[in-house]
Amino acid sequence: MKCKGKRDREQFWDTFIWLREHPTIQELKKYPNHNISNLFDHSSRVAVCAYDLSRRFHLNVDGRSLAKGAMLHDFYLYQARGNKNVGTKEHWFGHPCTALKNAEKEFNLSELEKNIIRSHMWPLTFLHFPRSREAVLISLADKICAFGEMVLKRNHIKGFSRYEKRKREA
Repeated sequence: MKCKGKRDREQFWDTFIWLREHPTIQELKKYPNHNISNLFDHSSRVAVCAYDLSRRFHLNVDGRSLAKGAMLHDFYLYQARGNKNVGTKEHWFGHPCTALKNAEKEFNLSELEKNIIRSHMWPLTFLHFPRSREAVLISLADKICAFGEMVLKRNHIKGFSRYEKRKREA
């Protein structure tokens, strides 16, 4: 059991680092999010938060899918605020499916990863509910991070020093 946890940690960090450096994911920096952030930073925060929650609650998760689902959960590739083509309600209810369509064009996704992306706004998107620990963690982490960004005006990633340390070691 100990070995599985270590392997999943390595898979999470390896996938997370690979995705953050991927040119397509770098495009997320263009799109503002929650007034103080962009989609790239927000998705990174959600990934690290979901990972921290899985460790805190001692949950065995698929580290690769957790990282991939988190980094792609808001892969909708448009500016949400002030968009004349997409209203607020349409964005809230529709962006998970748009993100999934965009992610499927660029990446090979498992059914687990598809559910993570599609269900991350649950319970708002009532019919698309999380079907795995990973999907529940991403949904919860997304809400925690959005609250921190919108209400507390926090724009940092707790625990991100682990990522920086791992990147330097690579």
